[in-house]
Amino acid sequence: MELSATAEEKPLQTNEENRNGHVLVADNERNGFRETAASKEEEAGFLESHRGDLSAMEIGDSPRVETVSGDRDTWASHREYLLSMIGFCVGIGNLWRFPYVCIRNGGGVFLIPFFVSILLCALPLFFLESTVGQFLQQGPIHVWRALCPLSKGIGVSMNMICLLTGWYYTVLIAWSLIYAFHSFRSPLPWTLCNQTWNTENCVSNSHIASALSKGTVNLTPLNGTADPGNVTYVLATSITDDANQTLLNASDSANLSSVVIPAARSASEEFWLHNVLEISSGLEDMGGLPWHTVLALFVATSVIALGIAKGIKTSGKVVYITATLPYILLTVLLIKGATLPGASKGVTFYVKPDFSKLLHMEAWVEAAIQVFFSLGVSYGSLITMASFNKFKNNCLRDSIIVCLVGECTSVYGGFAIFMVLGHMAHIYDQPVETYARSGPGLAFVVYPEAIAQLPFPQFWGLLFFLMLFTLGLDSQFNVMETLLTDIVDLNPRLFSRWRILLTAAVMTFVFLLSVPFAARGGVYLFQLVDWYIAAYTVIMVGILECIIVGWIYGTDYIQKDLEMMLGSKQHIFTLLWKFVTPLLLTLVFVSIVLVYKPPTYEGYHYKAWGEALGWFMASVSFVPVPVMAVHQVWKTRGDSLMERIRKSLRPTSEWRPANVEYRTYYKRV
Repeated sequence: MELSATAEEKPLQTNEENRNGHVLVADNERNGFRETAASKEEEAGFLESHRGDLSAMEIGDSPRVETVSGDRDTWASHREYLLSMIGFCVGIGNLWRFPYVCIRNGGGVFLIPFFVSILLCALPLFFLESTVGQFLQQGPIHVWRALCPLSKGIGVSMNMICLLTGWYYTVLIAWSLIYAFHSFRSPLPWTLCNQTWNTENCVSNSHIASALSKGTVNLTPLNGTADPGNVTYVLATSITDDANQTLLNASDSANLSSVVIPAARSASEEFWLHNVLEISSGLEDMGGLPWHTVLALFVATSVIALGIAKGIKTSGKVVYITATLPYILLTVLLIKGATLPGASKGVTFYVKPDFSKLLHMEAWVEAAIQVFFSLGVSYGSLITMASFNKFKNNCLRDSIIVCLVGECTSVYGGFAIFMVLGHMAHIYDQPVETYARSGPGLAFVVYPEAIAQLPFPQFWGLLFFLMLFTLGLDSQFNVMETLLTDIVDLNPRLFSRWRILLTAAVMTFVFLLSVPFAARGGVYLFQLVDWYIAAYTVIMVGILECIIVGWIYGTDYIQKDLEMMLGSKQHIFTLLWKFVTPLLLTLVFVSIVLVYKPPTYEGYHYKAWGEALGWFMASVSFVPVPVMAVHQVWKTRGDSLMERIRKSLRPTSEWRPANVEYRTYYKRV
């Protein structure tokens, strides 16, 4: 237990006095106060505003040894923090998901619910997490344990989300490396048929181009779905392969306008499925481990480990490259795309507004989902990165900058994507929607096929997949740093000395954990994890964060904490944290549950045990929240259950400014 008094005067305090919250110290010159009779009233007001029964001993938490703020690493410059946060928020999903969601929900008009969701949902949570992380300068486990002991399971839940995300996200980086390697080959391997990995249903770009020069080709999606891999080819002439062997002769059909190649696949999709993935028949058939995928996974994990070997001392320097390079490459692709025939066709399809979609609840829900997941709130990474800030850093300004830059990048990237897809549609004389896909289908099937139509396709392919690689690295840097920071914070003096070995151990564990994704059935596991892992827990955690800060700790107190850091209160966020943001997140959560349907991949339907595995992964990261809450109530001393709960809801003595100069009049005893 710590007592705040002057060096000259340390009066004893009764237990009743010790219960009364903050004690002002007489070392007031350093903290901007003057020790005069006139200041007594001001000091009494400050004392009253922070009054509460906050005895750490009574809620079962032992006092921590006080550490000096300077013992913790801080960003070498403000630029490093901004670049790290932008790199984290701008990931692969910004390119492969946003454009598809945009065109599905009204094109350009989707930007209205999109930016409304940023202001009302994403920004408040982003600012909240940045605030608590910067105030305490600790990782998520320690932040939630100090702010509300009953909610300390939230910090553990955030770490589990990061572990699960790092578990499967690394394989995306590995796939990007595989494609980047193959981009050096001429011709590009995903443009060819008659290779060792191809099936008899493969149709290459050259076949289609040849048919176009002789007749007409009409690509229409099978079963009414926009899947350019499974297409029906309608011909008025024959298609031959590179050896002049007839694959299909339209004259053999009585009706020349409806000749079909059953279950035809593009060369690009066959390369993805049968060369990169070497896909098996399903989740129950994991098959062996293709050496090239394991090697790429090892390289990706090693690069991540090197980037965070010494924490922000290394990652803060690496982000100057990994956070800026994607913008350079994306701009180059966009400029090139703007010069291609048919680019305007793709842009028109991308931004053409359909105002009727504003009347559909689905568009608003999908906008909230998009901004929530793309900014990475509720993962704990925002708390971790903000914990390395200086105490007086303007975290509100930074939150606004990162949110706007991150989400505007999604819009910006959509132009680069659809310009090239518009060019592809122009070449084949097809509607752009034929190629509108999201997820790996866009990044590893459709876009590579579109790149193959450009002059010097090897150069553009290397640029695109290098961009995906750096986008993935930035996200993984912050995700893994969150795990490592919470481990280091358990015993800073011990783990800081062995930080490199700790990083190597954690990343080795993550690599071994990720090996199943490299198996021939790994893509089915990837789809299952991607479908379930982030759909439920992160939203529930976001709702709880708003409840804890807005209702339990109290917006009055958090506003005073903000005033200490920023010099002013931010009252608009009181309304958002208490009402608007949790209500929106609740609506999103309910909508996700109501429209739930089991995942599928390439026509494969998961069996009951596969779905059960998915639900287990969806719920396991949330389990620490109720379990640790019950444990906290059980170990807290009190005469009744309600008294134990009340004490467990109060901040501990650990919740105090990270800046030691401000602790002198903020300390809780």
